[in-house]
Amino acid sequence: MTAIVTGSTDNTGYYKNEGTAENIQIELRDDQDATLKNGDSKTVIVDEITRNAQFPLKARAITVNGNASQGTIEALINVIYIWQ
Repeated sequence: MTAIVTGSTDNTGYYKNEGTAENIQIELRDDQDATLKNGDSKTVIVDEITRNAQFPLKARAITVNGNASQGTIEALINVIYIWQ
């Protein structure tokens, strides 16, 4: 099974913060600490017995250029699953 991640990005290539905090980006990583940017994909094996697939992901707020301000952090990251 493959998951493709998409979402709005800023000029740094990271996901854009739609909240009120300035100079903040959102970084999405997989369980092997690989960064998943807009349009990236990850493929995992489906368990033949349970027919389950797991995509452990984690997100964190970062500042690429510094000077982050306080405020809210919001982002929408879409995941498209492809079963093959």
